[in-house]
Amino acid sequence: MKLPIFLISAVLLCFAGSQANALDTEMFCTGKIYGKGKKAICLPLGELSFADQLVHFSPGKKASKAPFDQGAQALGEPNYKNTRSPDFISLGCDGELVLQFTDNVLVDVPGMDLYVFEVGPFVEKTALFISQDGEQWLPIGTIEGSRSDIDIAPLVPAGERYNFVRLVNAGKSCGGQHSGADIDAVAAVGAEVRLSLNSAVLFDVGQSDLKPEADQELQQLAKALASYGDKAAITIEGHTDSTGSEADNLKLSQARAEAVRIYLVTKTGTDGDRLSTKGYGEKRPVASNDDEQGRALNRRVDVLVAPKR
Repeated sequence: MKLPIFLISAVLLCFAGSQANALDTEMFCTGKIYGKGKKAICLPLGELSFADQLVHFSPGKKASKAPFDQGAQALGEPNYKNTRSPDFISLGCDGELVLQFTDNVLVDVPGMDLYVFEVGPFVEKTALFISQDGEQWLPIGTIEGSRSDIDIAPLVPAGERYNFVRLVNAGKSCGGQHSGADIDAVAAVGAEVRLSLNSAVLFDVGQSDLKPEADQELQQLAKALASYGDKAAITIEGHTDSTGSEADNLKLSQARAEAVRIYLVTKTGTDGDRLSTKGYGEKRPVASNDDEQGRALNRRVDVLVAPKR
């Protein structure tokens, strides 16, 4: 049977378009490509792009059967092999998964910002939320059908950064061994590298003057920053725990961020025009302030690097 010429042309155009898209991804990617064909995606930070800490998983109703009910399977790079291999998490009906970015942060860039590696030929409906502190959540939309990406630009203020992502199964039909959306990995396409410094190494309690032992830590930081080239923009953030007054913590965090900036400029020759500082006080914890272990993690200086794209 002969096919109509217009049908043959349409098929060829579709094939050519998908091939062109794949080639464009390969040609212009400055990071690492994940997936193939139409599902190929370029992640500028490569393996650093992925959520890498499990905060919470609740399977909801009609939970998936073991071993597809382990939230940690959504961490790190995608490693899906087949539906029998337990290397992804099935959320279950109304299931909720909260993940954290620890060595990077989610930011808005032109185009897509967040990408979910959902297993299977079709993306099952999943609602997405992002947060700076793991408590206040901003809904950013849903993925479904052939769409696995989200652009946060219309929803977030310019320059804001996010540490947490929450996925909630939103499909009406679920059940069985793989109940709900099947998540292999979650990546920040729009991302900055996070280099986190322990404040206890840099400062005495309640102080913003650098300790002598901070020298070695900051020299190593300078070398790490140099590896990203002289065009990368760098933001130095100061953070505290919730001990003390909010006003004092905000002032202390800004002073500590500024102390690190001054050191980098005067002691390591880092270009000051590339550096900016911001103190957040106790407003952006990465752990609970209910115990000393969590408070210690929250007392930190984060150095965020936006490599030139």
